[in-house]
Amino acid sequence: MIFLTEDGSRGGITLVYLWQVQRKVRAEVYVLGSGGWGFPATAMTEVPNPAAFLTKMLPPVRGKVFMVTSFGCILGLDLAAARFLMLELPAGVGRNYMLSSAEGSGIYLVNADGFQLSVWLHRMMSNSDGASGWLLVDTFCVREAYSSAGHNWVWMPQDGDFLGVDAVGDNAEFVFLDYARYGVVLYVHLRSRVVKKVYEQAPYHHGFFRMGLSHIHVSPFMMVWPPVFPAKKRDTIKSNDPTVL
Repeated sequence: MIFLTEDGSRGGITLVYLWQVQRKVRAEVYVLGSGGWGFPATAMTEVPNPAAFLTKMLPPVRGKVFMVTSFGCILGLDLAAARFLMLELPAGVGRNYMLSSAEGSGIYLVNADGFQLSVWLHRMMSNSDGASGWLLVDTFCVREAYSSAGHNWVWMPQDGDFLGVDAVGDNAEFVFLDYARYGVVLYVHLRSRVVKKVYEQAPYHHGFFRMGLSHIHVSPFMMVWPPVFPAKKRDTIKSNDPTVL
């Protein structure tokens, strides 16, 4: 992945190339300077088991990038020192979580346990691996919040149902949840606790609903709305209308 500097300047663009073979994880870190890409710094570590995998990588926070994993902790990479570090998950948090960057140097973690959401904050201190620990900043039930807004929870919960945390916005402002059993995506504005259904997969063939529809991948991004597009140059406009100059 390619990252801009944390202050938004164009200098010092960083490329992180990461791959995993069995238990071994290797990273190469390249920095773009005036003379092009510099010689890479490398780091290696081992994960607890070969079936473990890495998913989302956050933009740098105080010079460190953090990755969601499947092996019970968060994997971090110190870009300047080219070394890996492990960040323990909050108590009671398993695999169903996502991370987001926090304003003022830190990371948020949003976890779903069944229909219950928990939001945690971990501040990053200067020249540390974040030893300040996790702080639980919010917790609530998605079903209750949806119903309290006047909506009917029409999906019949089954034993073992859960909401998958699919994506989290910066500063844990919002989260997208995947209700895989019914093929539904829910949007939750965490600060106001507004819950909306934003997508639902179509029923299976012949009008029969298929339980356990495929996983829905969400990649949110922020943009100006309404969008502003650059004006076309008049000499590039092609038209058969002779009145167009």
